[in-house]
Amino acid sequence: MRAELLLAVLLAAPAAAAAEPPTLDVSVGAGTPRVGDRVPVMVTARGGGDLLWGELEVGLEPGGAWALLEGPRSLEGARPPAWELVLAPLETGELALPPIAASAREPGGEAHAVPAPDPPVVVVASVLPAGDEVEPQPLRDPVGVSGFPWEWVLPLAVPVLGAAAAFAWWSRRRRGVEAAGGVESLPPLDELERLLAGLEHRLGREPVAGMCDGLAAGMRRYLARQSGEPAKDMTSFELRLLARRLGWSDGVQRGVQEVMAVADRVRFARATVEEARLRRTLETAREAAREIERHRAAAAAAAEEAASEAAG
Repeated sequence: MRAELLLAVLLAAPAAAAAEPPTLDVSVGAGTPRVGDRVPVMVTARGGGDLLWGELEVGLEPGGAWALLEGPRSLEGARPPAWELVLAPLETGELALPPIAASAREPGGEAHAVPAPDPPVVVVASVLPAGDEVEPQPLRDPVGVSGFPWEWVLPLAVPVLGAAAAFAWWSRRRRGVEAAGGVESLPPLDELERLLAGLEHRLGREPVAGMCDGLAAGMRRYLARQSGEPAKDMTSFELRLLARRLGWSDGVQRGVQEVMAVADRVRFARATVEEARLRRTLETAREAAREIERHRAAAAAAAEEAASEAAG
């Protein structure tokens, strides 16, 4: 009788483990981060039996309290599956992590989302000292100096003027070389759409990593030409802040974030992306650029109307 009872318990144990509902455990690094600091996050799958786990998604909202810096990246060989990502807080106080969910499906079944219940709360400190509003300290004159230092004007003017002349020559030469190569001959939107069309034509024929390099560089160049900012040297996080600062729509902010996130995931995390997903990303880049064009046209029309009213 005891042997039969023991056998029943042993057979029931795997079934109970397989019946455990799937969920996600989320943990964050220790410490109290400040606004803009890197916050590493680890996500681990639990339960689910024979579920096949897919990609991890982070529900970020434009203008929200969090920004995604890296990942999500799945850890190779982790059993149960696990992912790591890096977030950055954009506000102070007690901030709950953004919604996190992973796709999972039964063998031969359809995929469904498994959310992480009750995301952890992170206490974010301000970069300013606690207390009343901080006032800037008044400037103080250098010790032993009074009045304007006219004796330094001529020695400083010579190298400054020389550097300005050299920069002007270099800028003219660079514009001439780019124009000769056809780089600046197209408007920003036409140039980007030509690049996107070329990438779409190469889908399925070339490695995805090289195509994502071209997509990231082309998107940064387009944003630089449209904004006048050094977008070519900005990180994906800085590009999102640029789009918000310029007052571009939520659709543009989400589009820029999605395009750069997919490109960075392939380029840096060595993630794989399906051809259909990459095609949608190219279309997202196209729609974001067209929305920027509409925003700029509306702003120009409003400025022209205001100038006409002021003149009248």
